[in-house]
Amino acid sequence: MAEVIALAGWPPEVLAYAFAKYSRSPLSIKQSIQAITAEKSSRFLEDFYFQFGHRSIADNAHVPLALENISEIAAFALEDEQLWDGSERSTRFQNFGEGGYYVPASVQGTPLESAYTQGADFLLGQYKFFSTKSFDWLVKKIEKPVDMKQDVYERILKARAFDVARYWLFSGMLTSVGQITSARTLEGQISRLMSSEYPELQELGQKMKEACIGKPFCPGEKDEPPVAPTLVKYAAPNPFQIALRNDMRREAIRLLGLESQIMKSVHYVRLAPFLRMEDEIISTLLYEASRHPYHEIISLVYSMDKREKKRIIELALSHRKDHDPLPRAFAAGHKIQFDVVMDRGGERDLHRHRNCIQIHQELNTERGWDVPPLVYEMGLADVYNSGMAQAGKTVRELSRKIGVNANYLIPFGYHSATLYKMDFGQAAYMIELRSKPQGHFSYREVVCQMYSQLIKRFPILDGRIRVTPFNESNLLIR
Repeated sequence: MAEVIALAGWPPEVLAYAFAKYSRSPLSIKQSIQAITAEKSSRFLEDFYFQFGHRSIADNAHVPLALENISEIAAFALEDEQLWDGSERSTRFQNFGEGGYYVPASVQGTPLESAYTQGADFLLGQYKFFSTKSFDWLVKKIEKPVDMKQDVYERILKARAFDVARYWLFSGMLTSVGQITSARTLEGQISRLMSSEYPELQELGQKMKEACIGKPFCPGEKDEPPVAPTLVKYAAPNPFQIALRNDMRREAIRLLGLESQIMKSVHYVRLAPFLRMEDEIISTLLYEASRHPYHEIISLVYSMDKREKKRIIELALSHRKDHDPLPRAFAAGHKIQFDVVMDRGGERDLHRHRNCIQIHQELNTERGWDVPPLVYEMGLADVYNSGMAQAGKTVRELSRKIGVNANYLIPFGYHSATLYKMDFGQAAYMIELRSKPQGHFSYREVVCQMYSQLIKRFPILDGRIRVTPFNESNLLIR
């Protein structure tokens, strides 16, 4: 007779040990778990997880963490995991006008702090200004339906106003993230953060490690053990990831130069051609390390001889140790690859589609910014564009003095670049979900362009995806 047993109240590492033992003995789960103590699970995990490399054991330990008062850069980095479940505060449904922002430790208490905070306060002022102007304009433009309650009507239009105003939010805005991941994903996530060039992310990785081995927050007066005292205690910066980033940046500069001379300040979606496996891997490595469009890099790689291609691949893997997974750029073989340059706010929305492979280029101000259509309708394009230009100038001036920490002041309206690799099912899901009229106009436009290019290449698939045309919109649908 089949039996299904729900388990509750057991620490994550005890569960990991219990299921590992369960797979290696004829005992029932009840017999296995009742015989386990925290001390035994720690000894077992030390032997099998770390010494023998049985890393799948950690997939059975799921750890909930809440990360509060972190920057949007940190939130994006946290969520950049394929095997990740969680949620973040929504910029579409919450007013960020009263929220704080991150000030890098290297700036605090220095003469640069004033310039940094003035830049941040200017952006918050623009956010509040465009929130109010957009809401007032929408109220005048869209009449409340007779059968709609006033509070519902106002809530929907405020959300639509935030869709415009959020272009002024910036990467240093403070947010909160709740996540539940396996201990194996968590260990890799912590190591990746510790390997970042952003000091905030390095510190966040260390704090996550400390939270896992320290006393957790428990309901009432319960005294629960640490959530993952063994599985993450050896998490550390990864020399392979750091060396790969530095090596590929040097290669990208040598082969491509610092900046692309084409496709600057342009919002675009481009479906890549079919590639040989080695060409895709090399193109992706260089894409991630540069500011160049994918098609420009592909043209360069096509012209390389075999020895040069082999050299780049060998260089990319030269620092890889026994337990280092292949870099994400080696997840090659996808026939559908879209190079997308869009506003950072929209990129954050599409970032949730973690079933596809996403390769992100570093933040910068060189690609220009988007202007929401409503800004033109309101006659505020000049105010908007001059403000965005001022914000970019501030970032560029500060970057010469504080490096990547200046990126915290890049508004969400500025363009970011991501390469999306997927199969047809993933493309269809993204297009169907994100083209719906209640979605943000930014990503709706992107996925509708994806659809147009996809069916142009595969015309027999026309009509097989339930896409909502971009011109079909209803501002009162949420």
